[in-house]
Amino acid sequence: MTEALVISGLSGGYGSLRVFRDAVITLAPASVIGILGPNGAGKTTLLKTVAGLLPHQAGRIILDGHDVTALPTHARARLGLILVPEGRQILASLTVRQNLDLTRAMARLDNAAHRQRYAEVLALFPRLSERLSQSGGSLSGGEQQMLAIARALLCDPTVLMLDEPTQGLAPIMVQQVLAALLSLKGRFPMIVVEQSRTFLDQLADETVSMQGGHLGGRQQGESR
Repeated sequence: MTEALVISGLSGGYGSLRVFRDAVITLAPASVIGILGPNGAGKTTLLKTVAGLLPHQAGRIILDGHDVTALPTHARARLGLILVPEGRQILASLTVRQNLDLTRAMARLDNAAHRQRYAEVLALFPRLSERLSQSGGSLSGGEQQMLAIARALLCDPTVLMLDEPTQGLAPIMVQQVLAALLSLKGRFPMIVVEQSRTFLDQLADETVSMQGGHLGGRQQGESR
């Protein structure tokens, strides 16, 4: 069986500054790996490097059996390597509907499949269906996170990466985001970066700690 994502000996950072080094991750189909660590550990830099937003300094990235190490961000995204970034980064001046419609440019789904996925996304996040005409900037933090995840799902991920999906959210919104991700579990593999061990214990099959730019020990999650 081909692994969904294989990261081997990956190092990266900013310019000559190396933020993380020798990262190794093997993501099986339909599995969820959590990466747990404090601010400054290199978690966000790692995900940005895997997504192609930052250049790698060493190592390889294999997506569904294909070497994507040298591909630009948009090419990786078209192959289904999708990142929900830290801070959501939705387009605040556009409506919820317009934010979602922008995903058509990804062209991984034909029109019929995109309409079906659109309906599934709104069923998963009914709050968004009530706010389609509102600007993204007028949404609460939790609603913006729902929109960021919904937008990613419309890009038809092969692998979904989420960077701190609970950051700044009220406890009730954290539970709603968790419920949504649990409902998606098994459809495609995920890498979830978090500072909340409790969140990862409920979602991830396996959690890897990251300290000082190094991925460390693993522990089994409680969500099996």
